[in-house]
Amino acid sequence: MSIVAGSVLAFGGDPFWDPVPFSWPLLLILVALCLLLTLGFVVWLLVQPDEPDSSTAPLVDNAVRHDRESAATIRRRLDADSGRADPADPELR
Repeated sequence: MSIVAGSVLAFGGDPFWDPVPFSWPLLLILVALCLLLTLGFVVWLLVQPDEPDSSTAPLVDNAVRHDRESAATIRRRLDADSGRADPADPELR
């Protein structure tokens, strides 16, 4: 008698080790549900539209320009605060 057979005999009727009895219909329902969800996901992936045809380059260019202008303004303000630039510049106020 092996260890596995001994453990099966020891825990055979214990409801703690077998809380839900095995059921073929339940297993088939779970497998069918899994297959249905998998097929639905594959179809959803195939139906998804491609990337939009519109280019995002103008949006990126605008954002980069705005960030560079903000960085330049901050740089000028720091220079004015440290005395390396003229603080009378109207943009720095």
